[in-house]
Amino acid sequence: MLPGPDAELLRKRLLVFWIVWGLILAGLVMIYVLLGRGPVKPVVAADLPVNLAGVVPLFISVVVRWLVLPRCRDVMTVFPIYIVGLALAEACGLMGILLGGPYRESLFVLGVLGVTSYVPLFAKRLLEPKGSGFIPNN
Repeated sequence: MLPGPDAELLRKRLLVFWIVWGLILAGLVMIYVLLGRGPVKPVVAADLPVNLAGVVPLFISVVVRWLVLPRCRDVMTVFPIYIVGLALAEACGLMGILLGGPYRESLFVLGVLGVTSYVPLFAKRLLEPKGSGFIPNN
């Protein structure tokens, strides 16, 4: 952790990551509990692209989480990318719930897994000092 007066500010920013993540995950589960129940539409081959449309934002979210986010080094640049990735992962679950097709539960579970992949454990490395010099971290 960084010493000095900025350490408290950085800890507060890290807390914001956790709060946003928890609220989005809880909101997705609550929407499923409130709206995700009901009759399931029968499987129609023509509706397959519509029913599986939620996989597209999930794929983009996975790319953001595992390829874009690890390359960012500053908290102020990571947070907007983090929010966009979370929103895309949540979109998979919401599309499954609201479209109400035969893949409702599958898309909801994929959305929850996508949101849980954004657990802000990675943000702690943004608060640690970076090594410099010939042999870093000495």
